Amino acid sequence: MNKMVEEVNPKIQGWKNDYGFDSFADKFLNKIDWYIRKRLTLFWNKKSNRRNKHSKSKQIAMAAQFAGLKKLVG
Repeated sequence: MNKMVEEVNPKIQGWKNDYGFDSFADKFLNKIDWYIRKRLTLFWNKKSNRRNKHSKSKQIAMAAQFAGLKKLVG
């Protein structure tokens, strides 16, 4: 998870620098935040050979946050 977060964080920071100053973009950036976390959850569950691809999504999101995953909004 740490390796993935290290690779994704510069891209997230770039998006935040480009679009973070526009208050109108918050709705759009929230959707991107959700999508990033969803894809990390799906990847992690596939790596762990879990049958239910959406299982333990809150725990995985917390692990990503603990690893230092940046957010676009907030």
